[in-house]
Amino acid sequence: MAMRKFVHLIEMLAVRLSIAALAISIFPTQIQAQPYPVLQAKIGFPPAPNRGAPERTRGAGSRKPTCDGLEVKIPLTPLMPENNVGTTIAPNPTIYVYVPEFHNKEAEFLIIDQEAEKVVYQTRFPIRNTPGIVKITLPNTVELKSDKNYLWHLGIICNPNDQEADEVITGWIERISISPELEAKIEQLKQQPLEQGKLYAEAGIWSESLTILAQLRDVNPRGWVELLESVGLGEIAQNPIFECCQIREPSSTRRSTGMYGYRN
Repeated sequence: MAMRKFVHLIEMLAVRLSIAALAISIFPTQIQAQPYPVLQAKIGFPPAPNRGAPERTRGAGSRKPTCDGLEVKIPLTPLMPENNVGTTIAPNPTIYVYVPEFHNKEAEFLIIDQEAEKVVYQTRFPIRNTPGIVKITLPNTVELKSDKNYLWHLGIICNPNDQEADEVITGWIERISISPELEAKIEQLKQQPLEQGKLYAEAGIWSESLTILAQLRDVNPRGWVELLESVGLGEIAQNPIFECCQIREPSSTRRSTGMYGYRN
């Protein structure tokens, strides 16, 4: 009798161990199969300090019709932080501007070294009839100096014979120096462009962050939208981006630098 009780106890223990083992083998699999949400911190540009530069401005449009007589929802607008200073670590950065609908117009773009009272870059290009974001990349022949502010100017030429009729926006671009530690972190994220763009934004480097997120917009539009929303430009985010055009040098009959007192 004692032997039978012992055998029965062993059998019961074996059954319980089998059930426990089965539960252990199934339970982790069920947990692993459950989808977990991937939490991604929002990409945002930190509040820009007041640098003494004029705040970000817009052209005509919301206040009055454009020189084409068109009433547009979003006027000529620079894609810049609210203090209107775009920081960069590149000698020849990219500048973005939103251009509303114009018919058969040209734009004139200048980079000005105000300290030297000199235009360091000047070009003219045709404007598309379709509203969108125009991407202006400075050529390799232009090299902005480190730790220096440059004024940029974009004017839509409304009347070739009357420069004061231009619709104009301006902004500042500053090439800054960064620490070796930040430079190393940026290099480590070379194969992770979204994280790299986020790091640039957190470090307050506008031009590189904006350019990277613009390049990723088709595959990850969220980052682009969040960055623009963080500086009050969310309404522009859904517009197409146009490469800046077929470059043409300004004609000799129009010297836009003379109006501002700068030399070439």
